[in-house]
Amino acid sequence: MAINRWNSVRIIIGGAIIALVTVASGMIYWNIPYWFIHAVSVLFVFPAAITQNRRLYLYIVLTFIITHLGVDIFTRERSFLLGSDAVQWISIIVAGEVIYQISSQRRKAAELSQRRIQELEVMNETLTSISSELELNSLLQIITARAVKLLNVTLGELMLFDKQTGELAIVAQHPLNSSQIGFKMKPGEGAMGRVAVTKRALILNDYKAFVNSLDDETTTGIEATLDVPLLKGDEFIGVLGVARHNKQHKFTNDDLHLLTVFANQATVAIENARLYEEVQRLAFTDMLTGINNRRRLFELLDKEYKRALRYKRPLSFMLMDIDHFKKINDSYGHAAGDEVLRWFADQCSFIIRQKIDVIGRFGGEEFAVIYPETDLASAFEAAERLRARVIGRSITYNGTELSITFSAGIASFNDTTELEQLVERADKALYLAKEKRNCMAYWDNQKNMPEQIQ
Repeated sequence: MAINRWNSVRIIIGGAIIALVTVASGMIYWNIPYWFIHAVSVLFVFPAAITQNRRLYLYIVLTFIITHLGVDIFTRERSFLLGSDAVQWISIIVAGEVIYQISSQRRKAAELSQRRIQELEVMNETLTSISSELELNSLLQIITARAVKLLNVTLGELMLFDKQTGELAIVAQHPLNSSQIGFKMKPGEGAMGRVAVTKRALILNDYKAFVNSLDDETTTGIEATLDVPLLKGDEFIGVLGVARHNKQHKFTNDDLHLLTVFANQATVAIENARLYEEVQRLAFTDMLTGINNRRRLFELLDKEYKRALRYKRPLSFMLMDIDHFKKINDSYGHAAGDEVLRWFADQCSFIIRQKIDVIGRFGGEEFAVIYPETDLASAFEAAERLRARVIGRSITYNGTELSITFSAGIASFNDTTELEQLVERADKALYLAKEKRNCMAYWDNQKNMPEQIQ
């Protein structure tokens, strides 16, 4: 586009120079009428105005006027001063300006239309990508990255509101700065905090002049911001913000409208992902104890087994059974039994390695723990810590203290162990431990039989 426009300018300039010399020569030597210079100038002034080049068409008009005056001086005529020529030149200038303004408005309209087409293409691509993503953390990062692309900015951030703490936290950022993820602030702090309070979008084209602006170290030196609320009806979900580090590039109301439309769709996608996450959690959670159910337990065990098999890493599996659980149900009722199950699950969840070990309800009063990256000896130590915690505490139910013990069977993976064998061996070890109660047994891979820990 720029090359074609430059070629047009070169043609207009070259043609105007040739025409001007020809007309001036004709006026001097062949008595060509003076009106002819006006007609020739129009052939170049108007095209120059159409190319949206004000300087060019004014230079052409000025050059033709000077030439006209020069011819008058050379021929000792006074046509420019005495006739209507001056009025005609003014008319040509005015007409050129009108054409220039019309052409400029058409160009701006065309550019705006092209921009809107590009924005709609990006919006369509963006909505497609976010509507198909159901994993919440990935979705949040995609939303932020797409907002940056959509608005052509240098930074994007997404903050979600935590109802329990009453704080906002950065959950996604693009470009990603991992040290910023998790940064928290209260509603009212900074531009995004102001949006959280007012639930209204905010444009700041001079962020540092904002009364509640955060320091440069926190904001990475941004100059202009545009922040919109994420609203589910009247409920405040969070804030989506974009920023520019160039103060000269200001945000407009068109930018505000575009980001608002995008934020509305993003809110729907976030709520869908949250709903999906909750459905998944309920599908994988034991409703009584809140830990993994049997189905989820076996899915995670299969995953850890395949990883141990592939990378030749240790893996242990423990099955536990609460001792004399039927007696508790018979003596105090099933409500007491449920309370014991919840309490036992809490003790296990507290003592295991968070985000490494996996606990689940195997069925009834049986529980299981997956110990990744753990050999048999280390699994013993972990099991003993758990047993010491349970034995050292009691549960009070309706004024009665109940002391709980459990039996456990542990099996460890080796290169020849199948997944089903791992579970079966832990179960056989548990069966042996239950003969004595309040003790542990393990599967001896060398002897290929369970052994009780003395």
